[in-house]
Amino acid sequence: MKNKSIFNAGSALILLSLSATAGTVPFDINTYSFQLQGGGGGVSATLNGVSVEAFCDDFDNNISPWKDYTADITTLGTSADLSDTRFGSVSSNAWTTISLTTGNWILDYQNDLFFNSGSGSSALARYEMAAYLVSLYNPSLGNNTSNNQIQEAIWMDLDPKSEGAAIDPSHSNASSDLEQAANWYSSMNTSANLGSLNSFLAQFEIVSPSDMNFTNGLGNGGFQEQIVMTPEPRGGMWLLLGLLGAGLLASRRRVSGVKFQNV
Repeated sequence: MKNKSIFNAGSALILLSLSATAGTVPFDINTYSFQLQGGGGGVSATLNGVSVEAFCDDFDNNISPWKDYTADITTLGTSADLSDTRFGSVSSNAWTTISLTTGNWILDYQNDLFFNSGSGSSALARYEMAAYLVSLYNPSLGNNTSNNQIQEAIWMDLDPKSEGAAIDPSHSNASSDLEQAANWYSSMNTSANLGSLNSFLAQFEIVSPSDMNFTNGLGNGGFQEQIVMTPEPRGGMWLLLGLLGAGLLASRRRVSGVKFQNV
């Protein structure tokens, strides 16, 4: 069974950031509990002895339930060291080109520039937006259009040219989710909001295979990389971040008016 995403129904109060510099830790997959169309979704897992929810950010590799791995952990933040991650050394011009199709061609053009040559083209920005997209999941709805589009957006966000086009098992148009991620990032990555951004990002860990080898800036081999979300409340702050992104989107619209892959 191939796993391209992972999620756990249970939550545990845990801060994994202390593990970020502790070398390799055990990463044991329990069950595939949040299955999306054609692969993707999530599994429950145990990371360094603690039950966690983990989500796929990597469509080109596999992970299996009931299997034990060893992992490196990277805590997200605006100054995160991504040297242990699969995509952290991918250069800004080495991502597969993103072309949004939301129906607003002016806004799509602006966002295409953001992803392909602007501030959204750095590896750190891509990981930050992947974390934001993970926060949009509603696992209680299971295999529905919204969750499948979010998964596809994550795969397109972290898609190096060397891996080809991201898989699309659900035939989803992820443009609206990528647009939302772009607006969220643009609204939060400012001097006034960096504190709030770091508080949000600190809730996420990148769980990368410790046995990867690196070629041309890309980690190869090992299990499918995951994003683990520590169980802070989703409501308050995340809603605020979403509203900030929506506010920026509305403002921009007014201006423009003139492989979690298979399991």
